[in-house]
Amino acid sequence: MYSKRYYPNTALSEYISAYILSDYGVDGFADDTTCIYPSGSAILCFSLNGVFSFKATGSDSIIKLTKFNFIPQFKTPRFYDVITCPTKVLHVVFKPYGAYRLLGIPQNLAFYEHGTSLFDMLTNKIGSLLNHIEDAAYNSNLVIHLVNRWLESQFLSHQKLDVSSVSYACRLIEANEGTLAIEQLAQSMRLSKRALEYHFQEQIGLSPKLYSRITRFNALFNTVKNDRSSDWQELLFKYNYFDQAHLIKEFKCFSGNSPSRLSQVNPILTVDF
Repeated sequence: MYSKRYYPNTALSEYISAYILSDYGVDGFADDTTCIYPSGSAILCFSLNGVFSFKATGSDSIIKLTKFNFIPQFKTPRFYDVITCPTKVLHVVFKPYGAYRLLGIPQNLAFYEHGTSLFDMLTNKIGSLLNHIEDAAYNSNLVIHLVNRWLESQFLSHQKLDVSSVSYACRLIEANEGTLAIEQLAQSMRLSKRALEYHFQEQIGLSPKLYSRITRFNALFNTVKNDRSSDWQELLFKYNYFDQAHLIKEFKCFSGNSPSRLSQVNPILTVDF
């Protein structure tokens, strides 16, 4: 698999982390097992040739997605036995509150967990874009341009949506790699814990506590992935885990594997910045 990152213009950079163009090769992940784990980001998925069809690992039910989907925030890893796979996919990786700000849709709605059809979700707002992408699917750069231009129009359409408080809270959580106590976060925001919870659920789709745990997991995951010789006692202290059992439990919760089986984690999309 080959992935190339593109970055949005200044106006959108507050809400979008990157456009990731993934080339899965001739067969992609077909007849393979893959996963996607919680990253703290919602994603737009534009399949440029073909569609994903798969079974959730352990299930006999076949799931077939449309070509263009919204992947919401989720709380646990998903493992899939892939049946068919497109060779090229453009992923728009939002910042935590970006989908709410640009799409204008509360993130605590009941989205389909494996991917909600963009046409079903946005209908008239996106139909023209999807038609243009169908026509331009052979030209990845043009597709990125079309998507970027459409998102710019959404940015202007939803200017009344205020995500400044949640954006600031996310920066505090990320700066502390998920270890900041929620009580301290609420005090820094001058909000009650209940108000903070409400804003996070509406704009991100996760509680501040769960978003912090996911942020901490991803920081730990990337540290271990980049340095297999990491000192686990140092990591316990750095990421504020109670003990080794707590660390392993959290790692399994969000990756589906223990740290010792890190090499077996084969994500279909890696979101790390």
